[in-house]
Amino acid sequence: MTDTATDSSQTIRVEVFLRKCASPDVIDTLGETVARSRRLENRDGGIDVHVKTWTSSVRPAIEALSDSGPSVSLTVDAFQSWADREGYSLRPAFERHETPTRDGRDETVEVIRVPIVCVAVYENGDLECVAPCSDGDRTFTVQQCLSALEDGRTEPFAERDDLQDCSGDWPREPAPEKSE
Repeated sequence: MTDTATDSSQTIRVEVFLRKCASPDVIDTLGETVARSRRLENRDGGIDVHVKTWTSSVRPAIEALSDSGPSVSLTVDAFQSWADREGYSLRPAFERHETPTRDGRDETVEVIRVPIVCVAVYENGDLECVAPCSDGDRTFTVQQCLSALEDGRTEPFAERDDLQDCSGDWPREPAPEKSE
């Protein structure tokens, strides 16, 4: 694990992603998460914190039509590459699926659903951590990631056996109401 307290030459960047259409029930919790992240900026050896918003569902094909090009889908692709390389899964927080087009043709489009909150940690430009993620047995949360950063670690889940499953420490998105 990296100890940022011993090497002040390291550049740490934390990106906090918030879903734009989050339920009003989680706004206070999101605010606390952002405030906790911002406190990291004020510590010795400062950490750059950037808070961004993204839509709940992204259609990469639509993003490609934009003058600015793909952004969310490329970010999620980078997160997936990190997860694959490090032995994690982004599921269930990130979900990719095909959905039928609405124009009546027998075609589908890819949709990426993003979590309510996500944190990505970069050290010297390299992606070191994405939360939430899972190792198949446990879900590692944004709160655990922030705790590790507060302790000076930029690889929060490197010692997986020492972590407890804290999958219940973040409010879940309400289940969609079933229509009868």
